[in-house]
Amino acid sequence: MKKFSNKQLDRISEIAGNIAVAWFSAGVISPLFIHSQSLLNFIFTFGMSIIMAISSFTVSLVLLEETNNA
Repeated sequence: MKKFSNKQLDRISEIAGNIAVAWFSAGVISPLFIHSQSLLNFIFTFGMSIIMAISSFTVSLVLLEETNNA
């Protein structure tokens, strides 16, 4: 596997952070303002969106840490 430069890792980390923000805004905030078909659908969407946002944010932090250690 190719080793990425610090600048490339920084850019990838920035993109992962942006994805985390997008997941949070689209999946967590927007369902609060739109009518959901059912409570179960709302809970599922809300939960999955939080999981995806946290996952993307964690990837971003790991990449930033790797950039700082290199």
